[in-house]
Amino acid sequence: MITSKINSVDDIYRFVERLKAEAEKHDRMELATELDDALHLGSSGLEILGGIRQVIVNNASAIEQLLGRSGKEEAEQIVAFVDKTFGR
Repeated sequence: MITSKINSVDDIYRFVERLKAEAEKHDRMELATELDDALHLGSSGLEILGGIRQVIVNNASAIEQLLGRSGKEEAEQIVAFVDKTFGR
């Protein structure tokens, strides 16, 4: 059983900052820009979380390339956390 690393919104923001830094480091500027845009989306936390979720879903393979298997697992946990928050 995998212990969840994503237990709060702060965990999500830390993951996004780490992913954004790796994307910039490896010249994946489109992903970095999408993440930055998601962080500034709307006026509520739920809109921001929804935007981050969508970026993660749309870029799953790039996330695994940049952060490895553990990064992919964290990304999946973020999607599950946001889905639970939205009541999906």
